[in-house]
Amino acid sequence: MFRTVLPAFALLVAAPVAADDTPSCDPVTMNCSPLVACVEATGEILRGASFGLDGGPFHAENEAAVLCTGTWRRGPLGLGLAEFICSDGRSGQSLYTYFEVESGTAVGTGHFTDGGEVRFWSGNNLERYFREVAPEERQQMACAPEAMLLS
Repeated sequence: MFRTVLPAFALLVAAPVAADDTPSCDPVTMNCSPLVACVEATGEILRGASFGLDGGPFHAENEAAVLCTGTWRRGPLGLGLAEFICSDGRSGQSLYTYFEVESGTAVGTGHFTDGGEVRFWSGNNLERYFREVAPEERQQMACAPEAMLLS
Protein backbone atom coordinates (compact mmCIF):
# COMPACT_ATOMS: atom_id res chain seq x y z
CA MET A 1 0.00 0.00 0.00
CA PHE A 2 1.45 3.33 -1.03
CA ARG A 3 -0.38 5.22 1.73
CA THR A 4 2.29 7.62 2.83
CA VAL A 5 5.68 7.87 1.44
CA LEU A 6 8.44 9.71 2.97
CA PRO A 7 10.06 12.82 3.52
CA ALA A 8 12.32 12.47 0.70
CA PHE A 9 10.71 14.90 -1.58
CA ALA A 10 10.09 18.59 -1.77
CA LEU A 11 10.75 21.85 -3.31
CA LEU A 12 9.94 24.23 -0.47
CA VAL A 13 12.04 24.50 2.64
CA ALA A 14 10.26 24.80 5.94
CA ALA A 15 11.80 27.07 8.51
CA PRO A 16 13.12 25.32 11.61
CA VAL A 17 10.58 24.94 14.39
CA ALA A 18 10.93 24.11 18.04
CA ALA A 19 10.72 20.41 18.90
CA ASP A 20 7.63 21.13 21.01
CA ASP A 21 5.86 22.40 17.88
CA THR A 22 6.39 19.24 15.82
CA PRO A 23 3.32 17.05 15.42
CA SER A 24 3.24 13.47 16.62
CA CYS A 25 2.58 10.67 14.14
CA ASP A 26 -0.22 8.18 14.72
CA PRO A 27 -0.43 6.06 11.53
CA VAL A 28 -3.80 4.67 12.65
CA THR A 29 -5.54 8.05 12.60
CA MET A 30 -3.24 10.18 10.41
CA ASN A 31 -1.59 10.02 7.00
CA CYS A 32 1.92 9.78 8.40
CA SER A 33 4.87 7.42 8.62
CA PRO A 34 7.79 7.11 11.00
CA LEU A 35 11.10 8.30 9.55
CA VAL A 36 14.68 7.39 10.45
CA ALA A 37 17.86 8.76 8.94
CA CYS A 38 21.56 8.00 9.28
CA VAL A 39 24.40 10.41 8.54
CA GLU A 40 26.94 8.04 6.99
CA ALA A 41 30.19 9.75 8.04
CA THR A 42 29.30 10.26 11.69
CA GLY A 43 26.65 7.67 12.53
CA GLU A 44 24.30 10.47 13.61
CA ILE A 45 20.73 9.17 13.85
CA LEU A 46 17.64 11.30 13.26
CA ARG A 47 14.14 10.10 14.09
CA GLY A 48 10.84 11.70 13.16
CA ALA A 49 7.86 11.46 10.86
CA SER A 50 6.62 12.37 7.40
CA PHE A 51 3.06 13.51 6.72
CA GLY A 52 0.79 13.40 3.68
CA LEU A 53 -0.07 11.11 0.79
CA ASP A 54 1.72 12.68 -2.17
CA GLY A 55 3.55 15.41 -0.30
CA GLY A 56 3.68 17.28 2.94
CA PRO A 57 5.88 18.25 5.86
CA PHE A 58 8.39 16.10 7.70
CA HIS A 59 10.64 16.44 10.71
CA ALA A 60 13.44 14.48 12.34
CA GLU A 61 15.51 15.12 15.44
CA ASN A 62 18.81 13.73 16.71
CA GLU A 63 19.80 12.94 20.30
CA ALA A 64 21.37 16.40 20.69
CA ALA A 65 17.94 17.95 19.95
CA VAL A 66 18.97 19.21 16.49
CA LEU A 67 15.71 19.38 14.56
CA CYS A 68 15.52 19.09 10.77
CA THR A 69 12.28 20.10 9.04
CA GLY A 70 11.18 20.34 5.45
CA THR A 71 8.61 19.32 2.91
CA TRP A 72 8.46 16.48 0.44
CA ARG A 73 6.54 15.60 -2.67
CA ARG A 74 6.27 12.60 -4.91
CA GLY A 75 7.39 13.27 -8.45
CA PRO A 76 7.27 11.46 -11.78
CA LEU A 77 7.85 7.69 -11.88
CA GLY A 78 7.44 7.45 -8.11
CA LEU A 79 10.62 9.36 -7.36
CA GLY A 80 10.46 11.82 -4.53
CA LEU A 81 12.23 15.05 -3.75
CA ALA A 82 12.73 16.99 -0.52
CA GLU A 83 14.55 19.98 0.84
CA PHE A 84 15.18 20.50 4.52
CA ILE A 85 16.85 22.81 7.00
CA CYS A 86 18.15 21.97 10.46
CA SER A 87 18.27 24.02 13.64
CA ASP A 88 22.10 23.76 13.68
CA GLY A 89 22.37 25.59 10.33
CA ARG A 90 22.74 22.57 8.06
CA SER A 91 20.41 22.18 5.12
CA GLY A 92 20.11 19.74 2.29
CA GLN A 93 18.17 17.83 -0.31
CA SER A 94 17.14 14.22 -0.59
CA LEU A 95 15.88 11.87 -3.24
CA TYR A 96 13.63 8.89 -2.66
CA THR A 97 14.49 6.23 -5.23
CA TYR A 98 13.06 2.96 -3.94
CA PHE A 99 9.79 1.78 -2.43
CA GLU A 100 9.81 -1.69 -0.89
CA VAL A 101 6.22 -2.89 -1.26
CA GLU A 102 6.23 -5.79 1.22
CA SER A 103 7.02 -3.58 4.21
CA GLY A 104 5.77 -0.29 2.74
CA THR A 105 9.15 1.37 3.22
CA ALA A 106 10.47 4.23 1.14
CA VAL A 107 14.26 4.41 0.89
CA GLY A 108 16.50 7.21 -0.27
CA THR A 109 19.64 9.25 0.09
CA GLY A 110 20.40 12.90 0.53
CA HIS A 111 23.19 15.38 1.01
CA PHE A 112 23.74 18.23 3.40
CA THR A 113 25.16 21.45 2.00
CA ASP A 114 28.41 20.64 3.86
CA GLY A 115 28.74 17.49 1.72
CA GLY A 116 27.63 14.97 4.34
CA GLU A 117 25.58 12.05 3.00
CA VAL A 118 22.42 10.90 4.73
CA ARG A 119 20.38 7.75 4.12
CA PHE A 120 16.76 7.54 5.18
CA TRP A 121 13.87 5.15 5.49
CA SER A 122 10.22 5.99 6.02
CA GLY A 123 7.31 3.63 6.49
CA ASN A 124 4.92 2.12 8.99
CA ASN A 125 6.82 -1.14 9.31
CA LEU A 126 10.49 -0.18 9.51
CA GLU A 127 11.26 -2.98 11.95
CA ARG A 128 10.12 -5.58 9.43
CA TYR A 129 12.05 -3.87 6.64
CA PHE A 130 15.33 -3.98 8.54
CA ARG A 131 14.71 -7.47 9.95
CA GLU A 132 13.44 -9.34 6.88
CA VAL A 133 13.92 -7.39 3.71
CA ALA A 134 17.37 -5.90 3.83
CA PRO A 135 19.89 -8.02 5.76
CA GLU A 136 22.65 -7.20 3.23
CA GLU A 137 21.85 -3.50 3.56
CA ARG A 138 22.23 -3.73 7.33
CA GLN A 139 25.86 -4.80 6.95
CA GLN A 140 26.70 -1.69 4.92
CA MET A 141 25.04 0.86 7.21
CA ALA A 142 26.94 3.25 9.47
CA CYS A 143 24.01 3.20 11.95
CA ALA A 144 22.64 0.04 13.52
CA PRO A 145 18.92 -0.41 12.74
CA GLU A 146 18.27 -1.35 16.37
CA ALA A 147 19.57 2.06 17.46
CA MET A 148 17.61 3.88 14.76
CA LEU A 149 14.35 2.23 15.79
CA LEU A 150 14.60 3.17 19.45
CA SER A 151 12.38 6.09 20.32
